[in-house]
Amino acid sequence: MNKLIGTILSLALLIWLSGCNLITTQTTTETTTTTTSTTTTTTTTDWRLVDIDGFFAVLAGEIPAAFSADLVLPLSDNPGYEVVYLADDVELTDGILVYQPVAYDSLIPVTARITYEGLTRDYDFTLTQIHDEALYNEAETQAVLDSVSEEIENAFPASIGSDLTLPESNVPGVTITYDVDRSYIFHDRFIFTFPSVDETVNFTATITYCETTRTLSIPVVMEAFSKLAKIPELYINTEGGAAITSDIDYVNASLSLVTFDEDLNATIAIDHALLGIRLRGNSTLFMPKKPYKLKFAVKTALLSDYAQKDWVLLANFADQTLVRNYLAHTMAKDIGMEFAPAAKFVDVYLNGVYQGNYMLTDQVEVSNHRVDVEEGSANLDTGYLVEFDRRIGDPNLPPTDENYFVLYGIPFALKSPKEDDPNYSEAQKFFIEDYINTVYLTLQNQEDYSALIDEASWIDWFIVEEVFKNVDSGYSSVFMYKDTGGKLKMGPVWDFDLSTGNPGHLEAALRGPEGWYTARPDKNIFYYYLMEYPVFREHLKARWNEVYETVVLQTVNNIYPTVDSIAKSRYLNFQLWDVIGKNQDWYTAPEILALTTYEEQVWFLYDYLTTRIAWLDREINLL
Repeated sequence: MNKLIGTILSLALLIWLSGCNLITTQTTTETTTTTTSTTTTTTTTDWRLVDIDGFFAVLAGEIPAAFSADLVLPLSDNPGYEVVYLADDVELTDGILVYQPVAYDSLIPVTARITYEGLTRDYDFTLTQIHDEALYNEAETQAVLDSVSEEIENAFPASIGSDLTLPESNVPGVTITYDVDRSYIFHDRFIFTFPSVDETVNFTATITYCETTRTLSIPVVMEAFSKLAKIPELYINTEGGAAITSDIDYVNASLSLVTFDEDLNATIAIDHALLGIRLRGNSTLFMPKKPYKLKFAVKTALLSDYAQKDWVLLANFADQTLVRNYLAHTMAKDIGMEFAPAAKFVDVYLNGVYQGNYMLTDQVEVSNHRVDVEEGSANLDTGYLVEFDRRIGDPNLPPTDENYFVLYGIPFALKSPKEDDPNYSEAQKFFIEDYINTVYLTLQNQEDYSALIDEASWIDWFIVEEVFKNVDSGYSSVFMYKDTGGKLKMGPVWDFDLSTGNPGHLEAALRGPEGWYTARPDKNIFYYYLMEYPVFREHLKARWNEVYETVVLQTVNNIYPTVDSIAKSRYLNFQLWDVIGKNQDWYTAPEILALTTYEEQVWFLYDYLTTRIAWLDREINLL
């Protein structure tokens, strides 16, 4: 009876063990007897196997799943059973599994070999050897250093032709410092020196993580001046070499456009196209480096996929980074304004003499590719382009021949329809004057403006102007347009050379990176009234947050790639116009005058926009 109970218990234990991953084999002995007419199969169980399985089950219960020190594996205290252990096929002395310090947890394959009554059976299992904490930390540190080192080495170009933004790592806890054996580093930018021949700069990067450092030495070639990338070049030759002295009368001239590929191979894109050229601008007209208006004899595509007769060359003399207008025009384009003036850098040669770096852009005018509203109609409700321009009537400025009207002390120049258009009438001028007056009164009285203005365009324009804290956003170059049957829209943006801390004629508080500007009552009265509307503030907040990451912050990210793309041109420009840290005039802020290098000028702009955007983000989200 006791034997029967033992057998039942052994079978139960065997069944349980068959589902346990510690058991890898099951052995049975089968005897088959065959006769002519029938086949019978008889299976018998070797009870030694059952006993060994049961014995191992007891041992397995005493074996831990993991170990972090020498482990003594359980042996037999039953003289009928012999137990030895093997690790990697090597028998363990006294069943001791010696701990080997490792950096990471590892699986150790172990075999328990049990012999009972002449029958030997192996049981394979694995134990987790716990990592040594010191080795683990060291390995993890080295792995991070390996990864960051590879990242940094791959981020360095083999050669450079401009200042270089030094690579950083986004790995938490990693710091990187750099040294160079020539030139210097300024605000994480290596300063290019424009050498006459190739020069090798050795960068030493010291990477620190968890108080462990690694040093990399990375050679980079500063390319010779003759190898540097070239921007498009405009060659303008006036008839008889005539000087350009008027902002009214055009001088006959021809223009050639030369472009360059990455290997500096030149292509003549335009060859001696006929045009007229004159001076342009208002305050910029009286600066040493002159801006120009171009008028081609026939519509011409000038670094564009569309052709127009009128184009503008902005000198950016007051902007010692040369890129404020470019960044603002790019932001207007990226934010989705219907028309954002072009922004293309060119080197200009006039009658064979280098004039400097210019920004080629559109004339603000009505056309299919610019301000696209109806033109040439005699109807009252036609297309209109108007400029809010306080310069008109300023006794300190020359008189204007603009066709304009005045509302509440604000002059508005009527840019389209033009007076010389055969279908133009004074009634059209009165129509748009009355429309803008209605907008003004509606906003002043805090009435519903939704049927009068295209709010989305007013918000986008406001965002661009406020990001740059543009001095002209309530003074001049404030354009509005309206198409047939449409609402009044804001745009295009224009004139940002005196923005972002640049205008010296403003008091310090007004030119600093904090504080509202456009919506002040003494600046742009339309926005002063609009900001009184809860619905406008709500929509402004929603639009700001919609474009914050992709457009607003990207404007800051565009600064260094932009200045690097014109490295050779800006170097030549400031060789010709030696003004950085020297040009002290009415428009030069003391903060700007104090900066004596181009890199300082660029950093000032970068830091200003970063601070300005952070202030706006906080304030707009509190509206």
